[in-house]
Amino acid sequence: MHRKLIPSLIVAAVGLLPGPCPAADALDSLQGQWTVKKSRDGESFSQVLEITKDQLTFKMLSNGGDLRFFARGSVQTEKLGPFNVLKISNIEAGASADEAKSVDDVRSSVYLIDEGTLTLASNLDKPRENQPPTLDIYTRTAAPKASASASGSVSGQLVGKWKMEATLGDTPRNYELRFAQAKDGLETVIVSERSGEHKCKTTTLKGDEVVMELDRTIEGNDITFVYKGKLADRRLSGTLAVKGREDEFTGKWTATK
Repeated sequence: MHRKLIPSLIVAAVGLLPGPCPAADALDSLQGQWTVKKSRDGESFSQVLEITKDQLTFKMLSNGGDLRFFARGSVQTEKLGPFNVLKISNIEAGASADEAKSVDDVRSSVYLIDEGTLTLASNLDKPRENQPPTLDIYTRTAAPKASASASGSVSGQLVGKWKMEATLGDTPRNYELRFAQAKDGLETVIVSERSGEHKCKTTTLKGDEVVMELDRTIEGNDITFVYKGKLADRRLSGTLAVKGREDEFTGKWTATK
């Protein structure tokens, strides 16, 4: 059901125009938060787009502000003849950020920015069931974040669910790794099939490197696992160790979305 709501997130391309030309600087003008109020079947709701660096998030909110739908993806711009095109890939969507799952689709929207408004012509690139073409005029409701930086872009790429494999000793084990945006950065949860959810004590980002510390009590002993990893090509990989006992307990881990 949620995938039927994606149309307003994106889309529209003009198939008979000349091939795409790069529009490297155009993405700067899209930075920030954009909102449009709509109604369907007598019910009012809002759609909110937020673009930070090369990451886009989309939220559909009820008239009372409750989240009804969430999506995110990587964003880039292109020039097709006289038209500006917003292209979204690596899309994940669901009822909330935690429930977002990968959507096998790439979408493009023709857009126009004029005096604080963003006009999107969506869902014209190909037919999609229950997704008619739409024209929405968004108003800028928040300027680009002053703190937006390369690390912020990495933060956006990390958010979501990852399949993780960690090896400490001779035995590889499978986990689910979850990153979520928080007020002061990122929150991380590692989910074990054997012992459930474990929230990391700290998660720190420096460039494209992430460090997570997880406190556990195992056989009556309090220990801290330290996961150090690097993001490359949408894949995380790095080392695993027990803090203070690195000479005895070290290993490796990898994670993919």
